[in-house]
Amino acid sequence: MGIDGDKSVDFFLLLDNLYAEQAHGLPSSPVLKNFQQTVERRSVDSLLFFLEDGSREVLQMCVGVLFYTLQKNITEAADSSSPAEKARKLILYASHDVTLIPLLVALGTFDHKWPPYAADVTLELYQHRQSKEWFVRVSYHGEEQVVKGCRAGLCPLEEFLEVLSQYSVSPEEYNNLCSQVEENQQSDS
Repeated sequence: MGIDGDKSVDFFLLLDNLYAEQAHGLPSSPVLKNFQQTVERRSVDSLLFFLEDGSREVLQMCVGVLFYTLQKNITEAADSSSPAEKARKLILYASHDVTLIPLLVALGTFDHKWPPYAADVTLELYQHRQSKEWFVRVSYHGEEQVVKGCRAGLCPLEEFLEVLSQYSVSPEEYNNLCSQVEENQQSDS
C-alpha cells in the first residue's frame, strides 16, 4: 500500500473513505482500491478484537440498551391489553456500521463482512391469525436471517426475546457497568 512499516494504519478510516467515495461516485485511489478486501478484512478483525470475539459484557456495552428498548417496544406491541390505536406501526432507529456489527454478532448472524453502505436490519413482528401466537422476523440488508436460538427465520416471540435478554441492559444497569469499567481503569493506573 506504500505505507512505511513504522507508521500506524487506521483501517476503519481507510474503509470509511473507500465506501464514501464509492457511494458518492467520487474517484478513489487506484492503489487503495486494490487493497479494499485487505482493508475490509483488517477492519472486521480489529472490531472483532475490540468486541473480544462476542464477549457478553462487551456486547452489553455496545447494544445492551438498544436490546432493552427493543424488548420493551416489542413486548408492548404484542400486549393484547394495549389499545390497538396506541400501538406503533413503525419504530425506526438509525446507526452506523460499527453499531450494526455488534448487533449482528449478538444475534448470531454476522457474516464477517463489513456492512455495505446504507445496510439495514429490519425486525418485523407478526401475529398468526388463528393461533394468535407472535413471531419475529429479522432481515439484514433485505435477506431473512436465522437468529441464534431460533429454529427458522420466523422466530417465536419468546425465543427471540430470550436472545435479546442475554445482552439487554437497562439504562441504569448500563450506567453501573460504565462505572465499574471506569473504576477498574482507575485502579489499573
